[in-house]
Amino acid sequence: MHSDPKYPLQLRRLQVRVENILKGDVSRGTVAVYYFTFAGEFDGPRPLGMWSVESRRILWLRREAGVLRTACDGWDGCTWEVYSGAHPHFTIAHQKPIDYAVADILLTRGEGKVNDRRFARAVQLGAPSPEDYLIEKYQHLAVTEGLTIKTAACIQLGICAQDRGASQSLRNIAREAMRQADCGCITKPDGMPDCGANADIRSDPPR
Repeated sequence: MHSDPKYPLQLRRLQVRVENILKGDVSRGTVAVYYFTFAGEFDGPRPLGMWSVESRRILWLRREAGVLRTACDGWDGCTWEVYSGAHPHFTIAHQKPIDYAVADILLTRGEGKVNDRRFARAVQLGAPSPEDYLIEKYQHLAVTEGLTIKTAACIQLGICAQDRGASQSLRNIAREAMRQADCGCITKPDGMPDCGANADIRSDPPR
């Protein structure tokens, strides 16, 4: 742990109910997780611990001194809020990198009540996974979901289709995915895709 004198840290304990184990030997059920968060005022992005009550998150943890603790301190760079619902029957493909499982959780509608506006915002934030796999996930959402989430998925496909850092093959795959999903996007003067009304998506706070 590295503490900044400007932002002193304090240790806190959190009870977490484990729904899925993507990697490691954490027990299912309720476990205690320890984390260091700011002891006073702060100025910057969202710190650890400022989470909604009973929110669902992906946490990166490590074992230290016989307990579980978050992989980061202070600023929250080691958790992802999950807006896609519960995934109690999720099965991880162990032969693939962990990023695939993270994308599956974040970008697949699960069980229970899902706030479509927040889920759409999460779709726009993306996931840490290979771009070809993300294109596949966005296309599925654009084909199967309602207008709010479809718009967010189409925007992501439009960004992939114009990504000059990606190969021509990937850009072509993204364009074909947009065509099959009937995205109907146009390119705005700033180069970004316009795939329909998305004010509600933009207004949701980031993860």
